[in-house]
Amino acid sequence: MEKKVICVIHLKPLPGAPLHENFDEVLESALQDAKAIEEGGADAVIVENYGDKPFLKNVGKETVASMSVIAWEIKKSTNLGLGINVLRNDAFSALAIAKAVKADFIRVNQFFFPSISPEGFLLPEAGEIMRYRRSINCNAMIFADLNVKHAVHFASLEDYFLNAERSLADAFIITGKATGIEVNVEDLKVARKHLKAPIIAGSGINEWNVREIAKHCDGLIVGSYIKRGGKVDPERVRKIVDAVRSI
Repeated sequence: MEKKVICVIHLKPLPGAPLHENFDEVLESALQDAKAIEEGGADAVIVENYGDKPFLKNVGKETVASMSVIAWEIKKSTNLGLGINVLRNDAFSALAIAKAVKADFIRVNQFFFPSISPEGFLLPEAGEIMRYRRSINCNAMIFADLNVKHAVHFASLEDYFLNAERSLADAFIITGKATGIEVNVEDLKVARKHLKAPIIAGSGINEWNVREIAKHCDGLIVGSYIKRGGKVDPERVRKIVDAVRSI
């Protein structure tokens, strides 16, 4: 199976967020980034409300509406696969958006087992999420983080591995401790032994470590490295894509 490169579109602050300024600028920036990612040869994007700091555990209707418009415009303007991640951990809103725009997948930061995050206690809702996906007849896959970044976990990574299949997630993401921090290759190796579903490396990927990381996973999510001056640089995307394709 060909390894997939998924790039993150970090949206500027959306309506309702403390730092929001102009929605037209948010949309235009997102479309520029999407086209740069497509030019660089990546397989898919994740649209993420990264600018909405400080994050809510459950977002407002204005966030759902805004992300739906942006995701739809990206889908119309590119041939990229499309994913949705609603921070901090609002999988229900992500699925609602995915249903409306026919997205291919959503990312869920805390799918099973609880954790403590800067936004508070994140509760696992795999059972409710999977039932909601079925009830709205949404075809989007669920990409679930294991031991997600920016959180303190009660369960060990081994506990996550042992219980992962019961969640029915379609793929699993393993990250470093925070955005931009490299994923531990040893964690990817152990995950490969325990999990049947695809494994995705989710943080800290750059042109210097991508080949080693890509050897031990089925896909990579890259966000920070591909930016130059706050915008996606298609040449940086191309470096990651070419490195992954060479393996």
